[in-house]
Amino acid sequence: MKNLSDLKPCYLFTSRSLSILDDKLTEFRKFLKGKIDFDSDFKIFYADEEGEEGEFINFYNTPSFFSEKKVAVIRNLESAQNSFIKMLIDQVKGLNKNSFGTVLIILTSLQKNKIDKQLLTEIEKTGVIENIYAPQTGNLKKWLEEKSELDNIRFTSKAAIELIENVNFDGNLLKTEYEKLYTFIISEKDKTINEKMVDRLVSRVYDMKIFDAVDHIGNRDKGGALKALKVVSDEKQNMLGLITLLHRMFKAFLYLKSDIEKRSKSEKNISASGASYQDGPYSGGGFKKYLERNLGHSPYMIKTVTEKYLRFCKKYEKEEIIEVLCLLNRYDILLRSEKEVPDFMLLTKMAVEIIDAASLLPL
Repeated sequence: MKNLSDLKPCYLFTSRSLSILDDKLTEFRKFLKGKIDFDSDFKIFYADEEGEEGEFINFYNTPSFFSEKKVAVIRNLESAQNSFIKMLIDQVKGLNKNSFGTVLIILTSLQKNKIDKQLLTEIEKTGVIENIYAPQTGNLKKWLEEKSELDNIRFTSKAAIELIENVNFDGNLLKTEYEKLYTFIISEKDKTINEKMVDRLVSRVYDMKIFDAVDHIGNRDKGGALKALKVVSDEKQNMLGLITLLHRMFKAFLYLKSDIEKRSKSEKNISASGASYQDGPYSGGGFKKYLERNLGHSPYMIKTVTEKYLRFCKKYEKEEIIEVLCLLNRYDILLRSEKEVPDFMLLTKMAVEIIDAASLLPL
């Protein structure tokens, strides 16, 4: 839809998930923005509240003085009295799809077979009826919330994050692993999936194991890094991707150090003038732009990586970061050239040298 003229007289959306219905209403709000006067020509009515019938009839039948069309939204149809349903049928009966002043949007958790048949018949003549059985959002965290709500199960906050990270932010893989967890929990009395269940039933994909190694190196955790590299090596995977990820992380550290230095100078200047400085050390700087350009994940992932890099960055001095970037270039050449030393041995040596980067600096 592009214009108000593309709208039909009536829309009925049903879903067991209230958050999905909220998303549908948000879609309409975005479409209507700038096209109608929200103060006078957009109103939400709750079918389970007293006095709504009269107010709805007045709003629905009064022409607008400000907009081409008005929009009336009805929520909680599942709790409506018979009198409200009868009033609604009378209003939508005989609607002309080519000439109407108010668009009616009905959002309900009732399934289609539970809705008054006469009301459905009248809406079908000129409107749209849609049963929404699956989340429609591209945001994986929101998809998981909506899907679990539809299926009457729930994830703890940590379990949800763990699951999304374990599938490496792959939407198709998330759906597959979700079904595995759903099958496991559906017969249980407590239908709450916790972090331990996710750890036991959903293996971290290879990409995430590589990320584990990168995180340990960024955190200067030698034992954790060597253990993670051994896991990746045992799976006989190509380990060149590790160099790319480490280069991205340490380059981000360099941007972050630079932004912090600039912020420190700005704070001194602002402090001298008596003003205040509200932004964080990466707000609007090179670090933030670099992450947005190179990290093709959701805003949730950018936030997670930002917090992680802020923590890791404190463990390396700027001179060490520059030395590590030079070291990564050397090992990249070594890994791509013909050699007798196995990749695992080279990368193990590289990880140790990075973590001990201070010893590489000239005296």
